[in-house]
Amino acid sequence: MVDVYLVGVGGQGIITASKIVGDAATLAGKKVLLSETHGMAQRGGSVVCTARIGDVRSPLIPDHGADVVLSFELLETLRALCKASKNTVVISSTERIVPLSVSTQKLRYPTMEDVEGKVMRTAKAFMQIDAPRVAADSGVPMSSNVVMVGALAGTGITGLDRAHFESAMKMNIRRDLAENIIAFSEGYRLASPQP
Repeated sequence: MVDVYLVGVGGQGIITASKIVGDAATLAGKKVLLSETHGMAQRGGSVVCTARIGDVRSPLIPDHGADVVLSFELLETLRALCKASKNTVVISSTERIVPLSVSTQKLRYPTMEDVEGKVMRTAKAFMQIDAPRVAADSGVPMSSNVVMVGALAGTGITGLDRAHFESAMKMNIRRDLAENIIAFSEGYRLASPQP
């Protein structure tokens, strides 16, 4: 069983990313349960999705139960640490989307060092990816989510083949598929264990 906790803000494509993970698992012949929470997620509100791969009965991941936290935004990485434990791998985009409440009240947005310190005290490993830059370099600046799914696939934690993820992308991405495959491949490369 593998539990993936996906977090970010509205407009980042977290729900599409979770569907790609779910479809990849289904294509691999695995049982998978997905959930999504996106109350105030028009633009800038928190979005949480789960993908539980294996013999599970509920789509909800218990606190400290995630195998992977896949975060699409830096502040959301901190908010997701309630699902992490010393066995969790945290993969975070370095993207910063400052919430309106922080900017209007002149509050301090955490630095990368703040986030890294808290993650490393909680989780087994922390991987940072400049997903917006990788997506832009791949010709699809709005596809940071695909870069992050590529990173998840590249770790091998899900036990799913790359081909299953790429087939799932074909099922869920309607535009610029070739460029999105490149973005996925770059995320995959960045997260793959180095020989």
